[in-house]
Amino acid sequence: MANLDPKDLSDARDRLLDVATDHFCADADVLGLFVSGSLAAGSFDAYSDIDLRVVVRPERYGWFVQNRRNIPMEWPGFLFNEWMPGTRHCVSHFAPFNKIDIFYLDAAKLMPSPWYRLPVIVLHDPEMIVAGLVEASRELPFTVTADEVDISISKGIAAAHETFRRAKRGELFYAQTLLDELRHHMMLADDWLYERTAETTVLAKFDQRGSADVLQVLGNSYCALEADKILTALSGLVANYRLQVQGLHAHFKPRRPIDNDLAALDIISQ
Repeated sequence: MANLDPKDLSDARDRLLDVATDHFCADADVLGLFVSGSLAAGSFDAYSDIDLRVVVRPERYGWFVQNRRNIPMEWPGFLFNEWMPGTRHCVSHFAPFNKIDIFYLDAAKLMPSPWYRLPVIVLHDPEMIVAGLVEASRELPFTVTADEVDISISKGIAAAHETFRRAKRGELFYAQTLLDELRHHMMLADDWLYERTAETTVLAKFDQRGSADVLQVLGNSYCALEADKILTALSGLVANYRLQVQGLHAHFKPRRPIDNDLAALDIISQ
């Protein structure tokens, strides 16, 4: 394993941000440039990535999205891209161990959003577009919809069922990945039930913000690659998730029968 010195990583990240800033600020089609996430919030460490947002002229937006993979490849230290078809962003990885997530925003389609009232560092804003967007978003609240809760409950219960099924069938690697899916929805539920907003999640990792009982249940659920141990871990997670599902129904009133959800969880309870 490479010896990654935290100071070297931080210095390399600063250099990468300087390269990206110089590149975009020199382009007349770039109308705004700002950093969000942990760097802007001050909660970063040596391993934090760069969340960069690039506001571009409407007539050139398509070009930037089309070339989102090519642009970082020209910069020093480039290693590889993460990307998906049909998206407007690209995550690029650089030596020694740095990462930059670049989103392209169409200046004509920018709308106020509570996400824009989170901490930002403005790097380039000649026409005050970013400043206006931040100001217009300042009072907008974060909300969790009943549909979001509905989707998460479905995914959480499905992950629990599929973990049980795969463990019984001896598909242990797959069963372990499905336990992680259930853990993800338990963490979502914990944030929602304790009314933690995006500000909280930016400022504190789940290890610091999660409630004590959920952190303990999650910590106890990591187990060896054995069917019986996976099923025991699942049982502990499901017992806690059942309580969370009851709380989600009481607080958010999703359009799904609570009796069905509890019955579905009880099927795999031990």
